[in-house]
Amino acid sequence: MRLRSPRLLVPALAILALAVAPASFAAEPTTIDPGSLERGDNPRVPQVLGTTILDGDVKIRIKAQEVQLYGTSDDDYVVGVWQDGRSSVQRVAVDGSRRTVREGITGDITLSRDGEQLIESVYRAGGTTVITVRDARTGDRLNRHRFTGYTSVLDADAGRAVLGASSPGRTVSWRTDTSLVRRISGREGYFADIRADRLAVLTGHPYDGGCSVVSSLTAPNRPLWRSCSQGVVSASPNGKRLLTMHLLSDGPNGTLSVHRDHGRQVASYRAAYAFGRSGFETNRSVLMVAEGSEKTALVRCRVGECERASKRVARP
Repeated sequence: MRLRSPRLLVPALAILALAVAPASFAAEPTTIDPGSLERGDNPRVPQVLGTTILDGDVKIRIKAQEVQLYGTSDDDYVVGVWQDGRSSVQRVAVDGSRRTVREGITGDITLSRDGEQLIESVYRAGGTTVITVRDARTGDRLNRHRFTGYTSVLDADAGRAVLGASSPGRTVSWRTDTSLVRRISGREGYFADIRADRLAVLTGHPYDGGCSVVSSLTAPNRPLWRSCSQGVVSASPNGKRLLTMHLLSDGPNGTLSVHRDHGRQVASYRAAYAFGRSGFETNRSVLMVAEGSEKTALVRCRVGECERASKRVARP
């Protein structure tokens, strides 16, 4: 599962022809307060709470100021570690042993879903983005390509990366072992999930009337859902449900919603303080880092039924 936040963004003419999806059902949000929830099972997919990796019965504490989980590669967890002004990408074994594969994180890091490639994108002065592909086991450089405008890696798997770019706005597919780039959309993508076959782009800037449109990656000109209020954060493994937040969220995000891929709202959640990184655990259950007034915990919800998937820790 990939946990991320929307950057915010579909084929313009296709939107104009789109029969707008049915209006979302405005369910009363379920308030999530970690202190009031019963303890349930540990997370079934790897997560980070604070600086601890949680994955079923696995619990690995990492001595650092900040830890970000990028995914898994072979039997290792691949993480970004920040400590005393220094940063690195490390592979962490189940026994807690660590090996550095990249010193110094200078951009945004994406681990391909197959765990083979580590991709770093760095925006440079002058309006270009340099994206470097490395071997996720050794850190050796495999390829490098320069893209016009601010360009982000939305997802990567099996030697392919889906990129969202601005100036001009577009969404492209890049074969990471070559310089072959294929256009997917003339709009800037902000979310993609290759395995779930889902893409989300904006029709324009959300503060200037831009709306989000969801489609499949394989048929980007056939929109599934258009929303001028919700942006996609995560897709369920089968792509049939979407976790969303408000397009205009600025600062701590206090509300998340679950929608079917055609827009019907299934559930809505309100944090006692704010939500951290969140996404789907299964096709029907969502894992959310929920911050209360004093404590933070990993929370699992299936529609309106919620439980803690971790112990409570001090709120950062």
